[in-house]
Amino acid sequence: MPKTPGKCIAVFAKHGASHRQDSWRTVVELLLKNQFKVLVSDSMLNARNAAAAEKAAVGFKFASIEEIRKKADYAVIMGGDGTFLGNARKLADTHIPLLGINQGRLGFLTDIRSDDIDPTLIETLNGDSISESRHYLTGQLLRNGKVIADHIALNDVVISRGIVGGMVELRVEVDGHFMYDLRADGLIVSTPTGSTAYALSADGPILHPSLAGIVIVPVAPHALTNRPIALPQHCSITITVTGGKQTGVHFDMHTNERAKVGDQVRIEVSQKPIHLLHPGRYDYFAMLRQKLHWSATPTEVGHRTRGLRDSGHAK
Repeated sequence: MPKTPGKCIAVFAKHGASHRQDSWRTVVELLLKNQFKVLVSDSMLNARNAAAAEKAAVGFKFASIEEIRKKADYAVIMGGDGTFLGNARKLADTHIPLLGINQGRLGFLTDIRSDDIDPTLIETLNGDSISESRHYLTGQLLRNGKVIADHIALNDVVISRGIVGGMVELRVEVDGHFMYDLRADGLIVSTPTGSTAYALSADGPILHPSLAGIVIVPVAPHALTNRPIALPQHCSITITVTGGKQTGVHFDMHTNERAKVGDQVRIEVSQKPIHLLHPGRYDYFAMLRQKLHWSATPTEVGHRTRGLRDSGHAK
């Protein structure tokens, strides 16, 4: 693919980052040097640094999410998976490809290491890349048949017990068919993307991102026979709260709602995917080996990872 100078790149950094912070400014300068137009999300600003940041903006512009949604061709998100998820939801119904730079701990979604930004970022934006679509969940909280909350989640929707009281009690239905009643600490409804997050820690299976499916994973169920189950992507899942106190409904653990007994949570997979952009050397299984510490003694690999030891999925 030919180089694409002049394309507009939106840069997202963690909220409250300093306008003098080297990391995101280094990325902006690298993009400008390679003739890209740059918009930096104003979501990183706070009241104390906004004025100073505006003055320091040379060659780029701080922009609202509305302007970014209209003008950006790509979005570069700097931070951990939480920062990536938060900004991905803001761009969920656009066709803007998302590319992550890892400044967090694990970084399942942020492919480029902070010490490998140059030249990997520019190579990826100029076409040495792998494009991938990921579907997200839409979740509605209903009370007396009326929708009182409506959110999306790229990782998972979690129904959990409150900090006071015992287990949460739930009735789970799939496409109108009763599946089971559950007493547990909670229930996770996860996308393949989220299968390496909370669902994995609750003994759920890992789903390859290309699989069109949903995973339902009980958290510490009262009956040990309640096991995780994978369902087709087209399913509609309805979860009714039948017991428990201060039951919480969490969307990517970012947005939280409180559910009462009798409330329902309706979850479906969105028909509009989120588009991710990986470096050309991206290897999903190398990523899993690195992040989950598979293979205690890494072996030499002789393909597109430049013949180096298996130490990173985007090295």
